[in-house]
Amino acid sequence: MYMRIVWGKILPGKWDAFEAAFKAAMAARGDQTGLENHWLARDQNDPDAGYSITLWASEADIKSFWDSPKRKEIMAPLEPFYVNQFTTTHCAVAYALKG
Repeated sequence: MYMRIVWGKILPGKWDAFEAAFKAAMAARGDQTGLENHWLARDQNDPDAGYSITLWASEADIKSFWDSPKRKEIMAPLEPFYVNQFTTTHCAVAYALKG
């Protein structure tokens, strides 16, 4: 399993609108090959920051989706919220506990 973690900031005071747009974008995205789970988490120390965490079956699945024109189209409505402060990390999952 592979995880993609993005931390980013959005425009001050726009979290609720961003979250609604994010949920709509993810609904429009639909099922993607290899995508096992996706979380949006709001930073408790900074209300204008959060994490998008995706869990994938393979690195190839991540690359295929992120390089696709469909992803760019789906994510376009979110761009007005971004302030270009973000980091992206790719991880190989070493251990997972279900329960």
